[in-house]
Amino acid sequence: MKFKDAYRRKNETIHVRESLLDEIRTAEVNAERVERQQKAKRRPWLIAIPTAAAVAAACLAVVIGIRGTKDARDRRTADADSASLSGELMMEASAQGDFVKSNEPGTVGSYEELGAIMKERSNRSNVGYTGGWAVDGFVVEDAAPTEAEMPAAEPAVMPSDTNGMKGDSAIRTETGTDEVAYSGTNNQVQGVDEADIVKTDGTWIYALSHSNNKVYILSAEGKESEIVGTIKISEAPENATYWRYYQEMMLCKDRLYLLGTYNDWSKETADGMTEQYSFAEVYDISDRTAPKKISTLKQQGNYQTARLIDDLLVIVSDYRIWYFYPIDGDPIVYCPRIVANDTETTFAPDRIYVNPDSNENGFTVVTTINATDGTEYDSYKAVLGGCDNVYCNGTDLLIASQEWNSEQSEEQADKDGKHFVKITSGTSTNLFRFTITDGKIEAVASAKIDGQLLNQFSMDAYNGYYRFVITRNDSEEIIWTDGIDTYDWSGSSDCALYVLDGELKMVGKLENLAKDEMVQSVRFMGDTAYFVTFRQVDPLFTVDLSDPQNPTVLSKLKIPGFSAYLHPFGEGKLLGIGYDADEEHGWTENVKLSMFDISDPSNVTEAFKLSVKDAQYTSVQYNHKAVFVDVTTGTIAFPSDDKYLVFRADEKGFTKIGEIKVDEQYWFGDARGLFVDNAFYVVAEKEVVILSFDTMEKLGTVKLR
Repeated sequence: MKFKDAYRRKNETIHVRESLLDEIRTAEVNAERVERQQKAKRRPWLIAIPTAAAVAAACLAVVIGIRGTKDARDRRTADADSASLSGELMMEASAQGDFVKSNEPGTVGSYEELGAIMKERSNRSNVGYTGGWAVDGFVVEDAAPTEAEMPAAEPAVMPSDTNGMKGDSAIRTETGTDEVAYSGTNNQVQGVDEADIVKTDGTWIYALSHSNNKVYILSAEGKESEIVGTIKISEAPENATYWRYYQEMMLCKDRLYLLGTYNDWSKETADGMTEQYSFAEVYDISDRTAPKKISTLKQQGNYQTARLIDDLLVIVSDYRIWYFYPIDGDPIVYCPRIVANDTETTFAPDRIYVNPDSNENGFTVVTTINATDGTEYDSYKAVLGGCDNVYCNGTDLLIASQEWNSEQSEEQADKDGKHFVKITSGTSTNLFRFTITDGKIEAVASAKIDGQLLNQFSMDAYNGYYRFVITRNDSEEIIWTDGIDTYDWSGSSDCALYVLDGELKMVGKLENLAKDEMVQSVRFMGDTAYFVTFRQVDPLFTVDLSDPQNPTVLSKLKIPGFSAYLHPFGEGKLLGIGYDADEEHGWTENVKLSMFDISDPSNVTEAFKLSVKDAQYTSVQYNHKAVFVDVTTGTIAFPSDDKYLVFRADEKGFTKIGEIKVDEQYWFGDARGLFVDNAFYVVAEKEVVILSFDTMEKLGTVKLR
């Protein structure tokens, strides 16, 4: 037995470690503090079980993947259709069929109204079986968690060829008198840059090394490349009460932004937890040999993502209000805050929107910054509702958060007189749409749809419509209550595609696709959507979206394994990176490259493939920024296991032309590849390997110390 599944689970755990460590450490430190508070004012359902168990359950949920790589806010929350507050702030949703509802969001009129909404949400709990105990939808037995202001406006739409349709990573820019070709971050939408751990402007390379606690600035001069400057990132001293994690960087001309999350255990928020901020440390790098820190901007919540639109930097953070804490006192203490120039600002009510579809008692905070300056915020808004995935095309910002909804029946008897309680559960996704105009953020609409998004590629905006590919999960648990409790559980899943208009109202749908399978990858390309589902074989669905009211499946290609990432590869081609699989059992095997012929959407075929025998895992599955693709030269590169692989594709197939190993003991999935002119750079934690872009012959190495 090859223990393939165990191997992949191990690597998946390593991959998500950075984001989870912050959350787990925070929860562990907070457990004792919350326990002390709860002793003085303890809810009846927590008499027998310490609050630490609730924290442990939430952390365990994160680690085992109940919420993927998030902070266990996918707990079983209140039912999406439960009664909401009266008044304009919490408008009753108009149902679109039985699977979506849509609202026009409004800002809160006062802090008191915000407090009332938050208190009502914190009191919701619709799973109350007395055989266990319930906390906001978690049913726990024996201390173990169970499974299971603005009128709507039509969006300005980016041109279709900026929507990732070409897939060519090469960028051309003027540097002095010479035109330099270089590659950028593998972004979802062309023209909208995403933050990452490695950046280049064609002259310099910027690399964030977590193991060395430094940012290195290197000259991009092929084998003559060298370190010209460094930035020492802040380290917490021993016994410090704070912890700062640098997650990504953004580059804009002579400004470099270091982005991450800061936790201070010496300070408490209103819900008794540690104070947490997203930060942007801004450096003037006009002199690359002597970077100078010019400001630090902070916004409350865990750092989620950032986008650069021309010279406008957009930062999104997720400010969590812990679910087991009662909402009491002055509501202003729960409001998000920003800090600029050492001045702290609490969001006014007219900057806080309410997502009426959400049961989430936390805020998504969105800010904009003039990235060529970086000393203050241009605009800032918040929405009462969570954040799991973000899509941005330059004019629209879509925020999506997942909820697990449960409903419990009264105790009843079957035809034989046996008593039982029935719990029905399923996932839903809350959507919130902002527009970004002249650096200003405005809310437009919100909605709730059935199911769970895979990642940001599951969302798309095109010609005034918003498209979503989703996995729907439903389960039913029967608890037989006569004598010793016994349980029966059943569940099902399928996939769906929804098309919404500018007000996030449903206009078209495809449902009941790929029963008992899950979405593994998605790519929207203009009027066509491609997505892969998987159970034992890989169905690649091709859907015609030219008529938004009537999306139509054009073809469904079934092949062994699945593609975990899809990338346009020039005219009539689509690249898939994923895993081969055993057809009989569906066990995943080697890393697999597939080139799909999509020239005839009604008859998509796998033109050729390559099963990489010595590659068992790749972080591409979870992080598209780990992929390097240059369609012009047919180059495909990505980290796999303990090495970095480089392939070339032509009309005949894939050829491996490079396998690069570096001397490090750190997670190799964070390695990045990029080219500048004729040199290809593999940037890892401890060194940069320089190769000829044409032949992949090694030219040199720069050690990062």
